[in-house]
Amino acid sequence: MKKIIIIGLSALLSACATEHYVTDVTSQSHREDFKLADVTQPLSSNQDEMQGVSEQDAAPKMTQAKPQSAAKTPAKSKEHMTSIVPPSKKQQQAQTRFGYTIQIVAVGAQNKVDSFVKELPKQGQPIWENYKEVNGTKWFSVLYGDYATRTQAKQAAESLPKELKDLKPFVKSIDSIKNSNFPTMNKLN
Repeated sequence: MKKIIIIGLSALLSACATEHYVTDVTSQSHREDFKLADVTQPLSSNQDEMQGVSEQDAAPKMTQAKPQSAAKTPAKSKEHMTSIVPPSKKQQQAQTRFGYTIQIVAVGAQNKVDSFVKELPKQGQPIWENYKEVNGTKWFSVLYGDYATRTQAKQAAESLPKELKDLKPFVKSIDSIKNSNFPTMNKLN
C-alpha cells in the first residue's frame, strides 16, 4: 500500500513538472455606475395606494427650496476674514527664478567690485554682487542685468563696452545661482 502511494505521488509530481502543462486563466471585471435620483417625498407608504401607481407617476418632482432669511446666517467677524499680504523677503528669495544674468567678472576683493560697477552701463538694469568661496578662496562676482531668455542675455553681453567684453563675460542662470551653496545676490544699484 505504501509503495502505491509513493508511486502515485511521484507520478503526480512528475505530471506537474512537465513542459506541456497548460492552464487557461481568464478574468473579467465589470463596473456599474448608478445615478442617484433626488427624492423629495416618498411615493406612498400605504400598500393599498400603490396599486394605481405607474412609472409616469413615479417620476421625481422638483420642488423649490425656501430661501433662508438673512437673520439666520451668521455675520463673519473680522477674526475669520483672510487678508492677502505680499510675500516676505525670505519667500521672494526662495522663489525659483528662471531669468538670466551676465557674469561680468569675479574678483578676490570687495573694493575691486566697486571699480567694475562704475564701468557698467546705466540702462536701468540691476547690478548684483554674489559672494562665494571656491577651494577656500573668496570670490566676489559682478552680475549685470535680468533677462527673460538666454538669447536676450547674450545679445546684451555683446552690446557691452569693449573693455568689459575683453573680460569675456558669460550668461548665467539666476536659478542656478539661487540653487547654489552661495545663493545670496546683493543688489548694488
